[in-house]
Amino acid sequence: MKMLKLLVPAVIAGGLVSVAFADDLNPPPWRGLPDSTFQHWTFGPNSPSGAPDGGVNNPNGTPLMFPSDGGTFYSPTVGNRGGVWGITGGDLRFHVPNDNDMDSETKLIWIQVTWQGQSLPGVSGVSSTDHSMSPVGDPHTVLLADGWNHTTWEFSLKECPEWEDIFISNSIPTGTTLLIDQVVIDTICIVPAPGAGALALAGLVAVGRRRR
Repeated sequence: MKMLKLLVPAVIAGGLVSVAFADDLNPPPWRGLPDSTFQHWTFGPNSPSGAPDGGVNNPNGTPLMFPSDGGTFYSPTVGNRGGVWGITGGDLRFHVPNDNDMDSETKLIWIQVTWQGQSLPGVSGVSSTDHSMSPVGDPHTVLLADGWNHTTWEFSLKECPEWEDIFISNSIPTGTTLLIDQVVIDTICIVPAPGAGALALAGLVAVGRRRR
């Protein structure tokens, strides 16, 4: 798959494809651009784990979600929410296939989580090349009308690996429960056009920060 070659004006002014699902409240400004992926889980009773909901856009393979063997449980309903994972001492792992091209300069990962608990979920990740995800700015949280929280994280990765695993965990795992209702993950691989270099990447990240 041909990697993204991007100039800053194309990020700001280019037409983007927008896809929305339920609590997909803060999509990245680059969704729908070449070399991007989109995957979404609502954990319905027919598919509480495994493949994402319909509407996935990932030509590199099928994304999958795996709960840890211990410290997680599934509930068909919690209050007004259907399909909820509870996390005590475990985690939810989201495996996202990627385009394995080591010529790319960076990968951006945009994660939205609808949650309820005593503290912000822990979000981390690692790639097939053993690079850890690095945060881009601070997470952004809004309180929803039904009392749940919606938080957006942005991360970057070196290169564009074959895959990345993203982990959502309970940051206070002793005696508390973190509830996860929905997860939306967008990614994009970037190879700046000749002469654009760091300027193109800086512009893309800056637009993402302003969107939040």
